[in-house]
Amino acid sequence: MESVRLMSFAALAFSLVFAVQAAAGSGLRHIWAVDDGEKVFREDLDNPLKSGENNSVWDGEKITLFAARNEIVAFQIILEGGAGGAEEVNVGISDFVSGDARIRGSHPLPPPNDYRGLGVELFTEHYLHVETPSYNDPRGGGFNWSAAANPKLTGWIPDALIPFSAKPGLGGAPLDIAANSNQGVWGDVYVPREGAPPGTYTATATVTVGDETAGELLLELEVLDFALPDSNHYHSMVFYSGENIAARHGLGRGPELWEMIRHYHRMAHRHRIELIGAGTWRELEALEGTLTGDAFSPAVGYEGPGEGVGNTLYSVNTYGVRFPDSEEGYRRESDRWVTWFEDNAPDVEYFLYLTDEPGKDRFGWVVERARWIHDNPGPGGRLPVFLSKWPMDELVGAVDIWCSPTAYLKQGPRQAALDRGERVWIYAAYRPRTAADVLDEYGIAFRLKPWIAYQHDIPRWFTWESTHWYPNSNEKPNDRPKNIFMNPVIFTSGTPFTTGNGDGTLFYPGEDKVFPEQDRGYPGPMSSIRMKMYRRGVQDREYIALAEAAGRSDEVRSLVKGLLPATMWEAGDSPSWPNRNAVYEQARRRLAELILAD
Repeated sequence: MESVRLMSFAALAFSLVFAVQAAAGSGLRHIWAVDDGEKVFREDLDNPLKSGENNSVWDGEKITLFAARNEIVAFQIILEGGAGGAEEVNVGISDFVSGDARIRGSHPLPPPNDYRGLGVELFTEHYLHVETPSYNDPRGGGFNWSAAANPKLTGWIPDALIPFSAKPGLGGAPLDIAANSNQGVWGDVYVPREGAPPGTYTATATVTVGDETAGELLLELEVLDFALPDSNHYHSMVFYSGENIAARHGLGRGPELWEMIRHYHRMAHRHRIELIGAGTWRELEALEGTLTGDAFSPAVGYEGPGEGVGNTLYSVNTYGVRFPDSEEGYRRESDRWVTWFEDNAPDVEYFLYLTDEPGKDRFGWVVERARWIHDNPGPGGRLPVFLSKWPMDELVGAVDIWCSPTAYLKQGPRQAALDRGERVWIYAAYRPRTAADVLDEYGIAFRLKPWIAYQHDIPRWFTWESTHWYPNSNEKPNDRPKNIFMNPVIFTSGTPFTTGNGDGTLFYPGEDKVFPEQDRGYPGPMSSIRMKMYRRGVQDREYIALAEAAGRSDEVRSLVKGLLPATMWEAGDSPSWPNRNAVYEQARRRLAELILAD
């Protein structure tokens, strides 16, 4: 099969076409669309994707999508403000219709945290101004590990997605659009498991300014004749901070906080990613339903991917040092945890997060406490010991699950660990081995994680934070909350070696009691474009699994290698993958063809 990476874009655009001209007097200049893997900067009025060339969903007249059942596909409508801007702008999507079958459109606005009956969800894209790229250090630090790897993206970059039902004026609909500026509107379309037979569905996107129609776009959605499963072949591990959630939403430590955290779990679940928290007994008791699947049922407002399916992992004592520091204490606590999981959640992958990134001066401490676990004659001896470190000789025998930064993992030590029966996971993301997690990255970055994990048989990928709205002890200054809707520099130790834009934020809080002027009046979590692209990649991985199940493994491996020639330990000085999302949509279409082939 010809490499997808070398395929021509000619199939995507036969000739140059243009954006829809908005109605005169509307205050809008153009209306156009793009797929979910591109970031259209606020000031980029001459974006070449506007023409339709290299744009996988827009031909200058209509938006074209395709999806399996039980899949969420997305698109962006770009509203370009004219010389005077526009006020009271709204967007609505009609029902998608194919014969007697319907997929629900965008209105009425859904209540917060309720996914029942959703077809189309609409969000306003919130922009952050990136002045300085996330740090590049060829000596071994920062987010780009070679000078050639840094994409050096600056400007007004979209990331936070504000639900249309949030507070108007702060992202909720209707919205105002500044003069000579782009404003993206993100649309999610969920194709249900039942009631959506294969075929072409059509809908209309209507843009209004006040009471007047400024423009209409046709949407076509091809529903394919297969469904994505509710469980996932790709496994993530994304940390959240209950303390940060409590502070931003103005909650105490009682039932109302746990219910809010369940909302964060439900949003993650709908995006096919898994959260871990502090890993305490109190948390386990409050959130047991996230393991059994009860927290993801219609009875509590959840419908969609993974309905009734529980999370697959639990981190005990995340980031470490909560067990009583004695052999007796370690044995007692490990016995207690193992007994609970074997009795109540035997299929969940659980582990003890012993400590985080220990230096050599802590290796003796690690080995001794791991021995306390492994030598336990009771059930606690079966508690796996997890360490955020790459496989190294000094710690062999102490660690059951290595979780290596992507920048440090080498194939030789990894294979040796696997041969010993240990597990090897990865965390963080550094160009050019992988795409980075930061804001100033191409839109496809998070989409690539499941592809890379498949390519190298990596069982799980750890993201260190998703709610990093306060500094941690590694940062300077570390006593000031972060205005995450205004300042893109989310992580810094006061030196450029660690400065990262958006590092640690996949969620945004719908309420903000710390910076009240940023409070969106939305009592729940809000997602990001990066989270949406993570979902896209996890769904891609299910296409891969279905194609392999259809007996097309050789074609699948060739396709993936064509897209990602050199990742992880195979990488050179520059990323080897294409940055345009249209190429990955071509690959998804090819995977669908392999699934459906006789």
